[in-house]
Amino acid sequence: MIHTEPISQVFYIAVYDITNQKRLPKVLKTFRKYMNWVQNSAFEGELTAKQFQSLKDELLEIINKEKDSIIFYYAEEQKHIGKKILGVEKNEITQFF
Repeated sequence: MIHTEPISQVFYIAVYDITNQKRLPKVLKTFRKYMNWVQNSAFEGELTAKQFQSLKDELLEIINKEKDSIIFYYAEEQKHIGKKILGVEKNEITQFF
């Protein structure tokens, strides 16, 4: 019998400021592969350690570390993060199984 460890996920919120219009769509496309778009320059989602490392590696290939900025906020579980929205919720998060 093969026993595998459960793959734990961490909930991330990513916000970014990309200074170059050529790099911006590449960063957006990369984030969409891993996370859910919530509004301009902001994504959220649960990632495994391997997925997060892949996302970081791909983003580091695109951004200019001297000019661009990406910030990740994280929590072990999404339930530990409160969320309040003022105004319009641009993208209601849904999950498909």
